[in-house]
Amino acid sequence: MSSINENELIKFTLVAFKVAKMDLPAYSCDRSKHKYTQHQLMALICLMKRLQLDYRLFTVVIDLMPELLGKLDLNSVPHYTTLQKFFKRLGSHFLDKMLDLTVELFDIKDPWVAIDGTGHSSDQASLYYARKNKKQSKKWRKSYTKNQIAIDTDTLVTLAQKAVRGPRHDSKDAISTIRKTKKYKPVGFSLDKAFDEEEIHRVINEELGATSMIPLKKRAKKGKYRLAMQSLFSKPKYHLRSLVETVISIRKRIFGDSNTSRNDRLRNKETKLKNGCYNIYLYAKDLSVIK
Repeated sequence: MSSINENELIKFTLVAFKVAKMDLPAYSCDRSKHKYTQHQLMALICLMKRLQLDYRLFTVVIDLMPELLGKLDLNSVPHYTTLQKFFKRLGSHFLDKMLDLTVELFDIKDPWVAIDGTGHSSDQASLYYARKNKKQSKKWRKSYTKNQIAIDTDTLVTLAQKAVRGPRHDSKDAISTIRKTKKYKPVGFSLDKAFDEEEIHRVINEELGATSMIPLKKRAKKGKYRLAMQSLFSKPKYHLRSLVETVISIRKRIFGDSNTSRNDRLRNKETKLKNGCYNIYLYAKDLSVIK
């Protein structure tokens, strides 16, 4: 866990609280106990991921942070099962919406987009056990959560996401991720060689009216846009793609590399949550005053 102070945590948590209030209703239903709002619980879940703690330990830690609890207007610390149940019932669609809401915090115009994917471990076993098990079974291959993100290369903000169970090739989810960025009117895309497919070029150029910058896997013999890439390819524009690897590295350092949830649905949600939390972290990091 990176070195942080309480003031940074308060800024981060209040931004998360602000984002939650933009779309979540205060309570899940009229008959709920109304002891904690969904905005408060969402802010705490985000803070938990920022601290890279499990539910039990997190509730112990925040009990020692009265200033933060006061900022959230919390008179008591929720039981860890309250946070667990809240995240379990939280819809995946809200986490997609949450990412969109965090993007609205930034002034993004005509972005040049970079896309790449990474894996997040979902293993609860110790590193020693995993290595030993791998040696004993030649066919052993652990699944993980595949996280594909699209970023603005200027601000390093995550614009779009796709979280699925891996292993999975990057190109399978590329078109879906690319189309999600259309609302931001991107001017170009930098993708690595794994995305070199004519259909991906077509979607970028025809549907989004942007420029695709993808190196060829091999000498192109067919495909309008792949053939054009032989003469239009620009190394400076293509190398903007490395910035998405920077974002992935920062995200893993700040929020952890592995997911702790017990099934694929929750692990995918956890991955999306961390993507949104990364944008919140980026915004809060440069925020001097939060009213």
